[in-house]
Amino acid sequence: MHLEWRLWSFTEGFRGKIAFSTILGLISSAFGVARLAMLGWMIGLLFKGEPVTELIWLIVLIALVMILRGMFEHWRAMTAHKTAALVQKKLRRKLFDRIGELGPAYVGSQRSGAITLSLVEGVEQLETYFGQYIPQLLVSFLTPILIFCFVFWIDLPVAATLVSFALLALFLPAMWHSRDVESSKERQIAYAAFASEFLDSIQGLATLKSFGQSSKRADSLEVKARDLFQKTMWVLGTNVLSRGITDCAITIGAAAALILGAYRVAEGKMELAGLLIILMMGVEIFRPMRDLRSVLHQGMVGMSAAQGIYKILDAKPIVGEVQTPPPARELPPTVEFQGVQFQYPNTTRAIHKNLDFKVDVGERVGFVGPSGCGKSSLVKLLLRFFDPESGIVRIGGVDIRELSFDQIRSQIAVVSQDTFLFHGTIGENILMGRPDATDTEVREAARTANIDNFINQLPDKYDTIIGEKGIKLSGGQRQRVAIARAVLRNSPILVLDEALSAVDAENEAIIQEALDKLMKERTTLILAIDYPV
Repeated sequence: MHLEWRLWSFTEGFRGKIAFSTILGLISSAFGVARLAMLGWMIGLLFKGEPVTELIWLIVLIALVMILRGMFEHWRAMTAHKTAALVQKKLRRKLFDRIGELGPAYVGSQRSGAITLSLVEGVEQLETYFGQYIPQLLVSFLTPILIFCFVFWIDLPVAATLVSFALLALFLPAMWHSRDVESSKERQIAYAAFASEFLDSIQGLATLKSFGQSSKRADSLEVKARDLFQKTMWVLGTNVLSRGITDCAITIGAAAALILGAYRVAEGKMELAGLLIILMMGVEIFRPMRDLRSVLHQGMVGMSAAQGIYKILDAKPIVGEVQTPPPARELPPTVEFQGVQFQYPNTTRAIHKNLDFKVDVGERVGFVGPSGCGKSSLVKLLLRFFDPESGIVRIGGVDIRELSFDQIRSQIAVVSQDTFLFHGTIGENILMGRPDATDTEVREAARTANIDNFINQLPDKYDTIIGEKGIKLSGGQRQRVAIARAVLRNSPILVLDEALSAVDAENEAIIQEALDKLMKERTTLILAIDYPV
């Protein structure tokens, strides 16, 4: 039974609540001890011939203690689960902020399924760890010691026997801990591989069907599922063995205490009532171990799930935020690349070599070339998703490495070939350009983008849900929503990254008209395969 210290560090700010939950657990255990001790005492009195009618008060007291124990146990459980939810909420925010710091460069280098697994299910699997495993681990460690302090006054040898086996039940499984953790990590890796492959298959189902590859993909998933099954069974096997050790320690401890206590009663060194009290309390001294055993597997799963979380938290950003950005001021909307040399990380092909150009205020400059020639990398460098290996990128005459990310990106609006729309309403997606915009400004932006008439024909108009990635809209309609978003942003620099490459001829004219409106009085970079400049 171990505590993962790095996971424990995530509880900062909530450790008082965890301590309170542990105290409630100890109080619940104390009431359990009291109930069983009084029950043993009552049985002893009955053996001595005490009339039941004279013990009504004791029966009522036992019932009251049982009710109080149930109340404190419920309070403990609610407090523990609420604390776990607060820790998870804090961790989710920390992870999402970290993903934001790492930026698109990191996300693009990882499988989306693995990241999603860590952010969603990985954090969710920690609920049992924070809400049950940690509090129960503390209770399981402290309860035998507290009971020993009480039983010590009745009979020291029997008390020592009970506590010794209770601690053995707690610490003996630790010899399997490293194997448990290692096998749980291996299972988590297999699970992440299967989940990522499965997510890819769902997202690309139409492609798999159209190329007749769904059966082959299913075979590949079956191999990963079989590997996951084998790893899962190994984890369960080691967990069952660990639980068996705990059960053996509990059973042998109870039997040893009973034999020793019976011998001491026979020798006249101990009262029968004392033996009955101790044996009754023996049930409570081992109960926390049994409760801990029941959540041990979930605790191990939480520890293994944390590996994906650590991977995200430990990743280094490809570009770092400037520590002391200059005071906010209006920059001239000029773009300059001077001697820029760039290649993507972990690749050998140079994308740009000594690239020099300047776009002055209000100019429209086209960059024309085949796919893969480095047009889109200009956008990534301008938005500072990456830094060049050498050379300088300037906005308004200022090296963008001296500006904060917000200062850089507030100057730029991008309309790209791969427009991403979020699941939500059309209005919400347009508001991405400027969240504090009014409804009037949103509609004006939509009119400029030539999509207002279409929106008004929908049953819910601007409140229409467009589905994941805007699946309920056509390609041309998605582009016009993206243009409306750029209009609303009202940035002085506009980048059109093959904005017309994925639309048909009919939509192209409508979108071109919207783009002409958008480009007015803006510094514009047009990236295209064959755009007429």
